[in-house]
Amino acid sequence: MQRMVNKFGYKKTKWGMIALVTILSITLIATGIMAALVYHSYNVYTTITM
Repeated sequence: MQRMVNKFGYKKTKWGMIALVTILSITLIATGIMAALVYHSYNVYTTITM
């Protein structure tokens, strides 16, 4: 982290980390929502076909 601050400066490093955390958080939330929808759809499908 200190190498990044030395190379890019504190301000760029701070905003880069904020952007990285935001993008990864959105991806994780979206993946969780999609997984829940697929799981729900699978349960409905197996209930109907039984």
